Amino acid sequence: MTQESRVNKPKRRIKWFSLLRISGIIIFLVVLFNVDLHLIWQYIKKVDTRFLLLAVLFQVLLLFAKGIRWHILNEGKSSRLSIYQSLGEFFESYAIGVITPGRLGELMKAGYQDNKINMFASGIRVLSERGLDVGFFVTIAGMALIWGDIFDIDDMFKWLVLVGGVAIFVVGILLISSRRVYLFLDRYIKDISLTFTTRKTKSLLNIILLAFVSNAFYFVSCYLLAQGVSLKISLITTSGGVSLAGLLNMLPITVMGLGTREVTFLYVFEQLPEAQILALSGLIFLVAQIGGGLISLFLGHLFLFFKKRV
Repeated sequence: MTQESRVNKPKRRIKWFSLLRISGIIIFLVVLFNVDLHLIWQYIKKVDTRFLLLAVLFQVLLLFAKGIRWHILNEGKSSRLSIYQSLGEFFESYAIGVITPGRLGELMKAGYQDNKINMFASGIRVLSERGLDVGFFVTIAGMALIWGDIFDIDDMFKWLVLVGGVAIFVVGILLISSRRVYLFLDRYIKDISLTFTTRKTKSLLNIILLAFVSNAFYFVSCYLLAQGVSLKISLITTSGGVSLAGLLNMLPITVMGLGTREVTFLYVFEQLPEAQILALSGLIFLVAQIGGGLISLFLGHLFLFFKKRV
């Protein structure tokens, strides 16, 4: 090869997003293979198979509801290419998000974009998505504190939690519906001019509906697992404990919330048998996190493969 050809030969650019995707998958597998499978099996043996299968079904429904919501958030078209791309992005990012505090791995969705403007716009959609989900969780936690059978605290704090949850949910909506919010963000982002996308009322209502439905599926799934280990607690009480544990899991304390969920459950459900509480926590870890992550990882690569074949 001549010196001239070596000079003219384009340099290979390192695809940092591809490296991030690969490293995320590797971390997920490392966590998976370091899980105490014997302990998980003990939890499985304690649950009624019918409730377990129904809980898994609701987890799958949850994933597809959130995947469709992401497609609508992207103003996705009805073409197969657009649908496969949106679902592939969502499922792969969700799988990585499962093992990161606050589901930060879901910010990978922005990495699929081809320029900074689109990346920032995608990041705002991710923040909106997280605002809707976190707002729903905090609202349910507030409702459980007020009307559920969990630990007692000052009434003012209970209502503060409820109002805070609604406020976070509203912020999530405003991030995708308010031109003023976009202008405010655009003022503080240097070198990038954000373009506000006007959404149809029907599209916005579908996003809000899917936020309610997908999160409701999660709480119903956890309630079914609670019934499967013979815990005699209501749906609102179960949801309250799960939502409080979920909020603590956003803190960068442990991987996948291991430990924090158990401590939260033992405190919230202190009047119930400890063995059953730990069984419920283990099953939620197995079904919602390990199971949900594996299903998402498989579906993500499946839809991205379909997209390449279109």
